[in-house]
Amino acid sequence: MPGAFTDSFNLCRVVAARCARVAVFAGVLFGVDSGVVAADRSPATTQAASNPAEPMWVNHIEPILSKHCFKCHAGEKQKGGLDLRHPQSIFAGGTDGSVVIPGRPGESPLYQRLQPGTDEHMPPDKEAQLSVEEISFVREWIAMLPTPSDHPAIIGGGNVFDQAAPSLMEMASRVKWQPPVGVEGSDAIDHLIQSRWREQHVSGNGACDDQTFVRRIYLDLAGRIPTRDEADSFVKSPESQKRPVLVDRLLAGSEYPRHMAEVLDVVLMERKGKVAEANRKSHRWMEYLQSSLAANRAWNEIVADFITARSKSPEQAGAAWFLYERKNNHQAMAEAVAPVAFGVSVACAQCHNHPLAHEIKQQQYWGLVAAFNRSANVEGSTVAALTESAIGGFVFFTNLKKETQPAVLTFPNDQTIAEKRPADGGKEKDSDANYLVAPLKDGKGRPQKAAVPKFSRRAALADAVTHDNPLLARAFVNRTWAMLLGRGLVNPVDQMDSRHPPSHPELLAWLASDFEKSGYDIKRLIRTIVLSRTYQLDSQWRGATPPPPELFARGLEKPLSAEVLYRSLLVATGRDTKNDAEIADTEALRQALIVAFPSLFEVEYNATLQQTMFLTNNPLFDAMLQPRGENLAARLVQLPTSAQRAETAFVEILGRLPDDAERARATAYLDGRSERPEAGVRQLTWALLTSAEFLLNH
Repeated sequence: MPGAFTDSFNLCRVVAARCARVAVFAGVLFGVDSGVVAADRSPATTQAASNPAEPMWVNHIEPILSKHCFKCHAGEKQKGGLDLRHPQSIFAGGTDGSVVIPGRPGESPLYQRLQPGTDEHMPPDKEAQLSVEEISFVREWIAMLPTPSDHPAIIGGGNVFDQAAPSLMEMASRVKWQPPVGVEGSDAIDHLIQSRWREQHVSGNGACDDQTFVRRIYLDLAGRIPTRDEADSFVKSPESQKRPVLVDRLLAGSEYPRHMAEVLDVVLMERKGKVAEANRKSHRWMEYLQSSLAANRAWNEIVADFITARSKSPEQAGAAWFLYERKNNHQAMAEAVAPVAFGVSVACAQCHNHPLAHEIKQQQYWGLVAAFNRSANVEGSTVAALTESAIGGFVFFTNLKKETQPAVLTFPNDQTIAEKRPADGGKEKDSDANYLVAPLKDGKGRPQKAAVPKFSRRAALADAVTHDNPLLARAFVNRTWAMLLGRGLVNPVDQMDSRHPPSHPELLAWLASDFEKSGYDIKRLIRTIVLSRTYQLDSQWRGATPPPPELFARGLEKPLSAEVLYRSLLVATGRDTKNDAEIADTEALRQALIVAFPSLFEVEYNATLQQTMFLTNNPLFDAMLQPRGENLAARLVQLPTSAQRAETAFVEILGRLPDDAERARATAYLDGRSERPEAGVRQLTWALLTSAEFLLNH
């Protein structure tokens, strides 16, 4: 807000101090230590806590090397005998010797060769170069490395990836667990979580209070904070089962499917700007998601809908947009389906077996591509549709050893679909007899309607994904757990591979099995999780050092998504959206928030300069704080005393009364601006709305 940052600085520090446990923006806006949150967001383990180089490797170094170096120094191709996929193989060095000297980056060839203009500069100049920030991360990592003797012995004399990896299906089937007699549903979650606490000698937090719970559950299920009346009604209710009753009411309400549709849209389609968003609405993609979620359709049915892209009813018409938006890019289709169907990202397996998760094969990548490469968009149709040919689409791929292989319909869940292939040099002939719905093309050979072949590769993939595929349930359960608990049982959520074992393998196995047995009932899964004691733990750790986040011994803070922040701002400020001008302003605000807060399911969350500038300078945000009509600012100005204004602002925005220090400081701040009360109110509400306590779900 223009001018408010300097004016409100001291007030902000008071609010932020109360919220140290959730101080993401406090570190940026208010100068408050955000170390607790950094620990929460890091995929650290107990071991990593004593070795800071490990989270640095996971969060920064491995992604940098994967992006810039694995093409030549991983998998089948290892120039100079150097494998950069793991610290152990890096320590082993290459044919020219060691490339890293722990603790001494300036003497380490790996760091030296990243410097611009050096001899033997890497990556070669024709390749994309590391940024200054990326090079600094490499330097910092080498500087914090312990001596090699502190690391486990190198497997097989140097290459830790030579060992045969079990398949994804083998890993998924290794663990099976059933709760003890009398332990069901949410209690099974708590049984396993608390068992791990005992193993790690950790005592978990107690349950959060009703004020915290009502805010948390509204944010997670309705996509907004509760109104003051909603929160008061819940907190004051004497009903012993009021938490389950509220959960059921929210799951049955109209806001739940809208909120979940917005989450799934980002997960399945990514954010691609205003034009893409408008197309998704006009082609009924968002309507399809929302209606499917409102009807609580089975997740495997929803996934089958958007893979086959053939609607069986008007309500399913928008499902085809999932593939249609990829604009005939069959690799993009394959890469979008893999995390949903199998819980893994396969993009790194395009040119070779996955360099880090060896169970993800290049042939599986091209098998997924083959499932789509007979498909094409039907252009000019009022409803998105894809045609599919009955012939062709037989392609070959080449690995880094220049070996050529045919792409067959084989997938990461070990399923292979047999199909007839023409003999070498043979040519197929197409005819209407090959189709359930025959093709229709214009004079230039472009499809005019969606042909449906008797043997459909897309249908075969959909069947392989949605039947006898435990990976589908595991992937959805893991992502839902991350959405509600702040971190996946496997983290990152779309890398459920051998490199990222689950923190609670029995819990993941049981939840996935239970979800599958329930008929992929999404609402039932969510209800089971949110009614667990684990979900309802207080987030404020009162001991000296919080336990690792993967123990789920306390509530983990979750940054609000753009859409949730948008609706929460409307509720907190009492924005009137009944007239056209207000609607236009708030829509512009929503779009601006999406640009500033684009992410979901980040491995490590850090507030950005872009977000800071938005909250301090954006005129759309500032306009919400101006007294207008019956909004919050106007109502605050009308109150007779500064103490009443301060108390009301806290209750309306943060859902709680200020403590004594906050009340005194806020009242004194407003008293000091008694000659310009509107400015004082505007700056107070700005301080509260930009506090970590408001911007996080805690």
